Amino acid sequence: MPKRAISSDKVFKSRLPFAQATVAGGFMFVCCVGTNREGKYAVGDARAQTQQCIDNIRALIEEAGGTLADVVKCTVYVTGREHWAPMNEVYFANFAEDPPHRVSCIVAGLGSPDCLVEIDATAYLGEG
Repeated sequence: MPKRAISSDKVFKSRLPFAQATVAGGFMFVCCVGTNREGKYAVGDARAQTQQCIDNIRALIEEAGGTLADVVKCTVYVTGREHWAPMNEVYFANFAEDPPHRVSCIVAGLGSPDCLVEIDATAYLGEG
């Protein structure tokens, strides 16, 4: 089954050769960190980074014709227990109705020392 890459100019484009998102078999796979369009983090602010992660995911899903309501699963990575409650506050505000299945973990670090939150999401966009 063919796959297609999805990109949005609303989301920072890494210089590394990563697809911003991929659609295959009716599913969309997207993983975002909390960088703005210029690639900058809200340093030390887990709430702002979580919101930016979700905004980036939303922009990519909308580019593919879906909405945040189409997200069926998220895996959330947080770099410290002190970021857990702020991340949850923002996460659940964005997924208040019919939240997706979620896996969460506290990790020792992410790709950048300024990165506090990373969210990997799977959305079901349907066949076609």
